Amino acid sequence: MAAPSTIGACGCFRVTRAGAVAGEAMLRMRSVTRGTLSLDGQEWALTGNRTKKTFRGKRPGSVLELKITNRNLLKGTLDGTPVELARIVLRPIPADEWAQSDTAPPPAMQAILDATPDYRAEVGDTSTFWYHFGNVLYRGRLDGSARVLGIASDPGPTECLPFVRRTLVGDSGQKTQGFLAKLGLTHSYVLVNAFAVALHPGKVTKGLKVLRENLAIMQARHALYDGLLSTGGLQAIVAFGDNAHRAYDLWKASNPAVAGVPVVKLAHPAAVDRTGSGNDPALKGWARAVTKLRAIVMPDDMAAARGPNYGAFFTEVDYARVPRWDLPRQAPAYAGDDSWGRAASPRHNNCSERPSPDDTKSLLLTPAPGQGEFLRYRFQNGRYVGAKRRNGTAQATDAFGIPT
Repeated sequence: MAAPSTIGACGCFRVTRAGAVAGEAMLRMRSVTRGTLSLDGQEWALTGNRTKKTFRGKRPGSVLELKITNRNLLKGTLDGTPVELARIVLRPIPADEWAQSDTAPPPAMQAILDATPDYRAEVGDTSTFWYHFGNVLYRGRLDGSARVLGIASDPGPTECLPFVRRTLVGDSGQKTQGFLAKLGLTHSYVLVNAFAVALHPGKVTKGLKVLRENLAIMQARHALYDGLLSTGGLQAIVAFGDNAHRAYDLWKASNPAVAGVPVVKLAHPAAVDRTGSGNDPALKGWARAVTKLRAIVMPDDMAAARGPNYGAFFTEVDYARVPRWDLPRQAPAYAGDDSWGRAASPRHNNCSERPSPDDTKSLLLTPAPGQGEFLRYRFQNGRYVGAKRRNGTAQATDAFGIPT
């Protein structure tokens, strides 16, 4: 079931009034019929009509009337003057942020990462994991400054791209970044996986057996988690999804110090408002966690930590772009920002996917408009080995898959 039009219209818009640029507006909806529109430091209380696809906004001495043309365009009047709202996607990255990137981990943490075993050799089959894509181990701070440790399940296609190689960067990652933003965290977090290699959904039972019983993989996983815990700065742990819950439980059983840090177990980001029906248990759990963690975790940005929690639906304003300091320098501007795909028709939430039929060695990349061409990346035994264009001809790239 698709979300109502009043919910789908949420987001950031460029505003023109009587044909002149009037700034940027943020449209939020707490429910199908109640929300706010913020513009130039002013806020209108909105009443939405899902049947008529309209909004009526009021503030002292001002009335706003809007009609949803489509989810990317709203038209109407503000105090009788024609007004138009056009959705903003791929917001420009500030120069000071663009100059930043993820630096090399501290030597002690790098040694832990390097000790992650070869999953294929350890598991002894060819079908439980997408072995060819290799290990994806973390995103965020490994230097002891993290106050929240997030544990996810396993890397998806976006995370495995040769210029990304970081945890939680695709659609689920941008949902998670929005969750962190509601806690006021812009830097002070670290995200890891239960599995370092992508797990086949049809092999969850086998994967969980590996999680529980493969000693080498378990020891490497716990060494990473222990290394992050040992700095003493963690104020909370968040486990996203069943695989992460079980990884956390195994870790806690192996290290008594884990119990000293508050933990919240949540649904995986992919399960949050999956059907668009609103008020689902997963989203409610995320909202409760925000309230709980705001009382525990010291924010980087106090104003953000006092901002709106989730409403009845997960909306566009609940996503957040993955910041440049979490990504390798070579990652293109659209990495970690699929706002353009979510605004597209048909909508698509990730810039990368596996081919169909799946050859277990390829990832398909669809860059943001104007930022490159479709590529089919090929991997072999955990390493990137080359790319092809849509017509099947070879595309020369650097070691990170960036066309040369």
